[in-house]
Amino acid sequence: MRIRWIVLLIVLLVIALPVVQLLRPIPSITATPILASDAQVPGQVSIRWPQQGEAALEVLGIGEMGHFGSNTPLPIASVTKLMTAYLTLKKYPLGVGESGPELTMTPKDVQVYQEDVAQGESVMKVVAGEKLSERQLLEGLLLPSGNNVAYILAHWIAGSQSAFVQQMNAEAKKLGMTHTHYVDASGFNPGSASDAQDLLKLFNKVIQIRAFRDISGMAQATVPVAGTIYNVDYNLGQGGIFAGKTGSTPQAGGCFVFASKKMVDGKKATILGVVLGQEGLQPLMNALNEGVSLSEQAQKMIRVVQVLPAQTPVAQLSVPWMSNPITVTTTSPISMVGWPGMTVHRVVHLDSMKAHSIAVGQTIGTVTVIAGNQKISETLTAPTSIPAPSYSWRLKHI
Repeated sequence: MRIRWIVLLIVLLVIALPVVQLLRPIPSITATPILASDAQVPGQVSIRWPQQGEAALEVLGIGEMGHFGSNTPLPIASVTKLMTAYLTLKKYPLGVGESGPELTMTPKDVQVYQEDVAQGESVMKVVAGEKLSERQLLEGLLLPSGNNVAYILAHWIAGSQSAFVQQMNAEAKKLGMTHTHYVDASGFNPGSASDAQDLLKLFNKVIQIRAFRDISGMAQATVPVAGTIYNVDYNLGQGGIFAGKTGSTPQAGGCFVFASKKMVDGKKATILGVVLGQEGLQPLMNALNEGVSLSEQAQKMIRVVQVLPAQTPVAQLSVPWMSNPITVTTTSPISMVGWPGMTVHRVVHLDSMKAHSIAVGQTIGTVTVIAGNQKISETLTAPTSIPAPSYSWRLKHI
């Protein structure tokens, strides 16, 4: 009897064990990213920077190309007027062809003009009772760089220059301009200071305003009393430069913030540049020339670059019933507008592996390359089929 029970138990075990093995849940296929999140385009940017002061280059919507200098605040002269124009247009936007509200010049405005003339400042002549539109005032601010116009706009926007300066510093803080401090609306006071990289943060916003681009890109304009006023940027148009703002005082030296453009693969790349603290017999001319040089050099560097080659390993599929993992690679290269040495961010998104088999070419996720506003994705597919585990493996697997 005992032997019969033992035999029966063995028979039951022989039958039950395979059944239990076959009823056990099949372990899942797991997908793991193996692509580094950040990478650089092969090569490096080679820029001949100014030998003094500070400078920086950026491509709008893509990122910074590089910078030069100590990143310490320097007097920025009339480049200060970028913030004055920005706050004006932020409060009173101008559409294409619009002139905006009209202001009547007061005896106080004339007094400020006369005081600025006496101090040798850059000005635009005004007389009491003269009516100037917002657009005309911005032309006077940005072309001949009228310090008295900065005063007029500050009082119009905020009621006083001190209140306006508070708005300037609050906006600078909001934009992350940690090395920037304003004490006036014109920049004649050397206490208004910034650095090259901070100014790129502001210029990145200002250059996207159509009215600013249109006005600062004018060679000249005509206003009622002053007549024809001319753009201080006499290099406008050189090196592809189409907009910007100059500045020059004995304390600041020559300063220049500019925007230029290059067509790359049918798309417009906008280059932003800053030059500060240029000295010499003609500091402003030196700053303008350095700006043209930086623009031309940047244009040579910007091109369509490959940011992720074909056959780049992106992920691994671990299959419990297969001895080796399966590597998933890109099938096509990804390219975008950039330059040698540019940093790109790469994101791998993998689908959850719920099935126990995968067909060759089946979508398993995506890889996305990001550089500023540029974002390009590629679908990831299985390079080979993965069959479901065999009965033999399921019986033997513990």
